[in-house]
Amino acid sequence: MVQNTKSPPSPLYQRGAQPWNTKDPSPFRKGGHRGTLLRWFPTIALCLLLLSCSLPRPNPLLEGPKLKSFEQAGPLTIYNRANLFDYMNGEAEAYLPFGFRLLYASVYRTEKTDSRMVMELYDMSTPEGAGAILKKYSSEGGSSLSGIGDAAWSDKGIVLFRQGKYFVRIFPDPSPDNEVRPTQQEMLDLAREIAAAM
Repeated sequence: MVQNTKSPPSPLYQRGAQPWNTKDPSPFRKGGHRGTLLRWFPTIALCLLLLSCSLPRPNPLLEGPKLKSFEQAGPLTIYNRANLFDYMNGEAEAYLPFGFRLLYASVYRTEKTDSRMVMELYDMSTPEGAGAILKKYSSEGGSSLSGIGDAAWSDKGIVLFRQGKYFVRIFPDPSPDNEVRPTQQEMLDLAREIAAAM
């Protein structure tokens, strides 16, 4: 026959004898509270470091870049992989294989002549993707430019440049509201100011 014997309760859990109320540190914590904090500090510091490294840099276009000679003449419209075809139906396929993430499109106007230009900024995920799109468009005529972004190219009526993972196109606003066509110099000036704001 088996006798039902109960083991005596642990002295740590007897009523009124909680280990956190004693002057001696708990046997479960080496060094008491200070030891626990010191043991967890490296882990917490590593987690905070990893979180700060993984946070994306804010996009200056979302806040409205501060440009000297130009002002935004319309809303900033953002397109992703799912709705890029709404903006550019036939041309969207060219961007997707190179890592396209987002398109920021807006119209800017010059303060001097009131001419309007479309600025399209493509987030291509990597500098290699942005460079591949620039190479695709700049293979036909035109000329390379220096002093704008990492690489730039221009032809009649369009300015293209790459800066980091971004590919930017600037061209005259095709809408009928645009009565004054921008000059090539105005498009180059806008490109320089956009590159400096990024």
